[in-house]
Amino acid sequence: MLSDSPIWRIKYLPKSLNEICGRNDVKERLKNFIDDRNFPHLLFVGSKGIGKTTAADLFSKEFLGKFYDANSKVVYANVPLTSEEMKQARSEAYVSTSKIGSIAGKKITTPALIRIKIKPFIQLKVLGDVPFKILIVKDFDSLGSNQQAFRRLMEIYGTNCRMILITTKVSKIIDPIMSRCQVFFISQVDFHSFEELISTIAEKETLRIDEETIRTLYKITAGKLSNAIDLLQICSISGNDIDVDKLYENLSNSKNDMIKSLLIMCFKGDFRKARELSRKIQSSYKFSSQEMFQIMLTELAKLPLSTYSRTTLINFIAEADFRAIDGRDTDIQISHLLAKICQFSEVL
Repeated sequence: MLSDSPIWRIKYLPKSLNEICGRNDVKERLKNFIDDRNFPHLLFVGSKGIGKTTAADLFSKEFLGKFYDANSKVVYANVPLTSEEMKQARSEAYVSTSKIGSIAGKKITTPALIRIKIKPFIQLKVLGDVPFKILIVKDFDSLGSNQQAFRRLMEIYGTNCRMILITTKVSKIIDPIMSRCQVFFISQVDFHSFEELISTIAEKETLRIDEETIRTLYKITAGKLSNAIDLLQICSISGNDIDVDKLYENLSNSKNDMIKSLLIMCFKGDFRKARELSRKIQSSYKFSSQEMFQIMLTELAKLPLSTYSRTTLINFIAEADFRAIDGRDTDIQISHLLAKICQFSEVL
C-alpha cells in the first residue's frame, strides 16, 4: 500500500484527480473529459517535477476505470532501447522478398522506438467497455525529427488510441503535433494550496513548522511538491522542529552528497554505474542539468586535485552546460560529460 510507504513523497502521492494539490482549472477540464467519455489528444507542458505525469496517469485511471491496466501504457521517449529491443528492431527493419505484399523486399523506415514500443500497443483493439486506449509519452520532445512519424500514428490510430504527450520544451514540438492536441500548461502550484498540503503532512507526522518556514520551503523548491516533501522528510530526521536554517542545511547536504557520489564513481572509471546513478537522480529528484553541473563545480572545489585536473574538469562541465542550454538532449549531454570524466580519470 502506498499509504504505508516509509517514503513520504510516495505515501502522500495523490490517488485521484481530486487529491491533486491546487490546479483546480486543470482538474475541472479533465473531469469534463471523463464525464463526456471523450477527449482529443493532449499535450501537457510544464517544468520538470511539476506534476505533469501524475496528472496524466490519474486522469487515465479515472477515465479507463477497471480497464486501465489493459488499455494504458507509458513510454519514455528519452530512454534508449535495450539491446534486446535494438536486436528486434534490426530484425524487423527489412521485409523479406519471400513475403507476400507490396512491402516485400522493402526497408522499414519507421523509427525503432515507435516501431517497437508504441505501434504494437496502439494497433491492438480496445479491451473492455471504454471508447479508446490511452498512451502517455514522457519527454516527447526527445523524439526530435521522429515527431513526423508519430504524427502519422496520431492520424491513423487516433480513433483507437488517444495520446497524452508530456514535455518541458513546448518550443521543440512541431506545429503539426501542436495543432492535433489540446494543450494543458501545468504551472507551479499556488502557495495557499502548497501551504495547506505541507501543513497537513506536518500534522500527520507530528512536525512543528511555521508559515515563514513553509514559504521558504516553497521558494527553494520552486513549488515542486515532491522535492518539498523529500526535503521535509530529510529535515525531520534530526528532530520534529523544522525551521529555515534546517531547510537550507539539509537542502545543501542532500544534493551535494548525491552528486559527490556520482563524481566518485566517475573517478573510479565506472561509467555504466555513474550513468545509472545520474538517471536515477534526474528521474527521482527532478534535478535539471544546470543544477547538477553547479553542484559538481562546488564539489570539485573541495577535492584534492591538481590545477591542471581541476581546470580540465571545469572545462568539461562548462561545455556540457553550454550544449544543454542550447536545447540538445539533456540525458545525452550529462552522459557525455560522465564519459569524459571517466576517461580523464585514467590520468588523475
